[in-house]
Amino acid sequence: MKKLSDEEKWQAVVNNDRNYDGVFYYGVKTTGIVCRPSCPSKVPARKNVVFFDDYASALQAGFRPCKRCRPDLLNYDPAKELAAQLKDTIDTFYGERTRLQEEMNQIGMTRGHLRELFEASYDKSPEEYLAAVRLARAEELLRNGTSITETAMTVGFSSPSAFTTFWKAQTGMTPSQYLRQEKPQETSCLYESPIGLIRIRATEKGICSLKFIEHADQTAGEKKGLLEDTCSMLDEYFAGKRQHFEVPLDVEGSVFQKKVWKDLREIPYGSTRSYQQIAESIGREKAARPVGMACNRNPILILIPCHRVVGSNGSLVGYAGGIERKQYLLNLEQKNA
Repeated sequence: MKKLSDEEKWQAVVNNDRNYDGVFYYGVKTTGIVCRPSCPSKVPARKNVVFFDDYASALQAGFRPCKRCRPDLLNYDPAKELAAQLKDTIDTFYGERTRLQEEMNQIGMTRGHLRELFEASYDKSPEEYLAAVRLARAEELLRNGTSITETAMTVGFSSPSAFTTFWKAQTGMTPSQYLRQEKPQETSCLYESPIGLIRIRATEKGICSLKFIEHADQTAGEKKGLLEDTCSMLDEYFAGKRQHFEVPLDVEGSVFQKKVWKDLREIPYGSTRSYQQIAESIGREKAARPVGMACNRNPILILIPCHRVVGSNGSLVGYAGGIERKQYLLNLEQKNA
């Protein structure tokens, strides 16, 4: 490649041209930061910019790497990183319209450019992905008995009528028609654990719910088949004699949630991981907060061991069953590991 003039380099910076990434780097004298030409940060004043043919020269001149475009990482792809950041934002704030817009604006890129990056990474527009996330969450809520009005508000619609219009466009039927469809038959039972009453639900495919409840009700069924097997395994678990649960699961959730829940099942008995470690394990290092939300929405406690996820400093932060139960489970496992 012919030697680039400073003017050509400057135009590449102004245009955030990723084709020049690795060809040269630029430093900003007022901040002491070195960037790639494609850096999405605000374009600095020309008088404050100095160019380098390689990253090492920038370091020798006293510049430090930009945290947005990461010139220090050989295989870092800022475009994919921004697309992933938008995806995580949608996964987290899909039900809060105002907050979603605020968080998207924080990404610091024009809506059109961000759309292009997202479509290149996920083969769908941000709007299409947002609709898919809302639809999946709404379907889960409706199936679990949440009213149409509450479901509409939870997934980010201002009224049931707006939600109905959205649902019909996506599925070809109204929410009421969907609810009248024949649903998979579920069986359930109650299990008395050392730390409280647990309701277990199962479909023909597997266990679909395991949650702590405060009071028994009249809908508890018999412990038969898969439910009986699960209760027996729980007996062994609480006795310190079982470390793994070999039962099929029928779990409903978004693609991201299922990826997190799968990773949770790989945390060794007696060990813990931080939300950040889980995010890095699934290849989404900036998704610690969405990982926390996925843990909070885990429908199958204990069998999907979200109790093994702790804060970065080891603190017990958040558990659907309560912090005291989380501490009990961790103590039980550490004692018998």
